[in-house]
Amino acid sequence: MFYVYFVGTAGSGKSTLTHIFSEWLKERNQDTLIVNLDPGAKWLPYGPDVDVRDFVSFEKVMQEFMLGPNGAFIACADLTASFADKLKEEVEAENPDYVLVDTPGQMELFAFREAGRVLISTLCSDRTAVVYLIDATLARRPSSLAASLLLSASVQLSLLRPQVNVLSKSDLLTGKDLEIATKWFENVEYIYTMMLREESALLGSLSQNILNALMEFEGLTSIIPVSSKTGGGIDDLFAYLQRVFGGGGEEFVDVGPFRIDEPWH
Repeated sequence: MFYVYFVGTAGSGKSTLTHIFSEWLKERNQDTLIVNLDPGAKWLPYGPDVDVRDFVSFEKVMQEFMLGPNGAFIACADLTASFADKLKEEVEAENPDYVLVDTPGQMELFAFREAGRVLISTLCSDRTAVVYLIDATLARRPSSLAASLLLSASVQLSLLRPQVNVLSKSDLLTGKDLEIATKWFENVEYIYTMMLREESALLGSLSQNILNALMEFEGLTSIIPVSSKTGGGIDDLFAYLQRVFGGGGEEFVDVGPFRIDEPWH
C-alpha cells in the first residue's frame, strides 16, 4: 500500500491534483482511495472514500466552543488527530494499492502542528511520500521561488518523509518562465543575476543565501511541472514516486521512518 500526501499553501491546487492523480491511477487499473483531512472543506472535486468530516464538524466546533474561524480550524486539526486510528481502520478495510491524502487548505495546521505529525505517523505505511505543491504563479520571480522552496524544506523538516516538489498550474506559465523555474539550478549564475535585479538589495541577498543553502540538498530543489488542467507532468510525478517507493530516489532526503510513541490527548 502506497501513501501519497498532498501538501501546499492555500489555493495551490491540492484537492484538484489529488482528484486528477486518482483518475490517472484508476485508468491504469490501480485501486485508489482518497482520504480528505480537511474538516472545513465545503466542496471537493472528488468524492472522498474516507472523510474526516464524518468525525469532525467545523461548524459544530465553532458553535460548541464559541470560536472564530481561525480558532475553529486549529481545534479541528487537533481533534482530527484523535481520530487517526479510526481513519486508518477505514483505509485498511479497503486495502487499496494507493492512498491519496488531501491535507487541509491551511497548510500550517497539518505541516507544523503536532497533530499533523500524529496523523502522518499513524495513517501511513513504509512507503509514504509527500507531494509538495508550489503554485506556478509564485515561480515568475526567483526570490518567490526561493521562498517557496525554503517553505518546502521546512515542511520536510517537520514531517520527516520523502518529499517531491511539484510546480502546480504549470499551464499558466509561459515557456520561458517554465524553463527558468524547472532548470534554474542548472544555470545558477543566471539566477544570481536575476536576483540582483530584484527591487530590494536585501531581497536579492536573502534569496541568494536561501539558494546557497538549498543547493546543499539536491532533493529539495528538484521540481516537476504539473498541470491538473492538461494532465501534463502526471506521468513524471508517478515515475518519480515509484523511484522513491522503490528505494531508488537519490533526489530525496529520505530520513527513514518516523513514529510518535506518545498517545495524543
